[in-house]
Amino acid sequence: MTETSDPGRGGQTPTPPASEAAHGRTRTAALCFAAMILEGFDIQAMGLAAGGLASGLGLSRDLLGQALAASNIGLVFGAVLGGWLADSLGRRRVLAASVALFGVFTLLTTAATDFATLFAARLGAGIGFGAALANIMAIAGEIAPRGKAGLTAAVMFCGMPVGGGLVALLSHFGGVEDWRALFFIGGGLPLALAPILATSLALTPVERAKGGTNGLSWLWLAALPLGGLAWWTLQALAASPDLKTLSLSAPWIAAVLGVLGAYLLVHARVLFAEGRAFISISLWVVFFPTLLMLYLILNWLPTLIAGKGLPEIAGLASAAFNFAGVVGALVMGASADRFGLRIPLTVGFIALLAVIAALSAATDPVLVLCLSGGVGFLLLGCNYALYGAGSGLYPQEMRGRGSGAAIAWGRLGSVAGPLVGGFLMQSGSTSAAVVSAMTPFALVSAAGVLMLAFASRGKSAP
Repeated sequence: MTETSDPGRGGQTPTPPASEAAHGRTRTAALCFAAMILEGFDIQAMGLAAGGLASGLGLSRDLLGQALAASNIGLVFGAVLGGWLADSLGRRRVLAASVALFGVFTLLTTAATDFATLFAARLGAGIGFGAALANIMAIAGEIAPRGKAGLTAAVMFCGMPVGGGLVALLSHFGGVEDWRALFFIGGGLPLALAPILATSLALTPVERAKGGTNGLSWLWLAALPLGGLAWWTLQALAASPDLKTLSLSAPWIAAVLGVLGAYLLVHARVLFAEGRAFISISLWVVFFPTLLMLYLILNWLPTLIAGKGLPEIAGLASAAFNFAGVVGALVMGASADRFGLRIPLTVGFIALLAVIAALSAATDPVLVLCLSGGVGFLLLGCNYALYGAGSGLYPQEMRGRGSGAAIAWGRLGSVAGPLVGGFLMQSGSTSAAVVSAMTPFALVSAAGVLMLAFASRGKSAP
């Protein structure tokens, strides 16, 4: 599949024959699926290695929460940078470089000796994750057959729970004795995949729209005062005894907020012009709480299950969450294509409320496993259906930057998720209370879906 401009635009890349284009779509989807498996493997490995990291590096629970959040802080940087570069340089080169980057920093995680080195390694891995996600979200919108954007994105992105489920099973059945081995695997495989992506993705660079991909602007300087204001606010919050260790990651979080604010100013035309303001804001309203819930579960589910007195099934619970999420992604993606976003995703988020309440109270091992799978089915299914909808709401030459902004806002939620879990656990909250804390975020996600359904009427999204 080639990255072509709209018909009638000068300099259009020739369209390949139908059979060649179909083969290219299939190959591209399979390679993106493989990249997502490796990303999911790494993200879940961090959650499963949390206990070993805490004891081996002498980390308190709130410091561990900040270490878990580091990759998601990097993800915001990577999403905004990768989205812009994808529109400027083309998907293939940027995606291959992104996968190589998170492979290198995942390997460096094994060399961590304290909080600072662990945080730095996870931050670098997150930059690679974010750039890869922004590219793949844009690619999903470009290779999807008409009316199949939700299912196409679901097929590609459900590689993440497949990877997460594999590492959970590997951990449960004793395939890995040392947590570092997880990161040797999770770092080595991306480095092997990167050159295949660089040579085999059936994509050519996106034609540059006139002035569209110029990301060099004096407006980037706005990151300094915006970041400074965010840092001052975070430092004020860190004055609270319960939040005092927030000061350790406050500079990074402030930098993320400053860069994201400047990104919105630099790319305001892409995100807000020609009736796209309500679409962009609606996407962000859905993505932020959805990713907060997702990463709270991904990073803390094993710890929460152990807190219920069931440490022997913690790995199986993570596997159930991830593999049920694969089924949920396919079901929700196909449903969104057929019925639109409003009904399937609103019902999904409302049902999630009931499953969360049941999981917070459950103590029977079989029931805990079933409910963990139910949360994965609904939460991951809704999330990946959103990926299919999101990129198609922007013109092709702007799709990387639109996708990057959506990913970045969602990853602010993913930064908050592990931090929320860490601070709740540090303050003495029970595992049930941590799970229950997701309830208001599910309500906000449901409201955001209704906003997005209204905003996207008549657009190309499902």
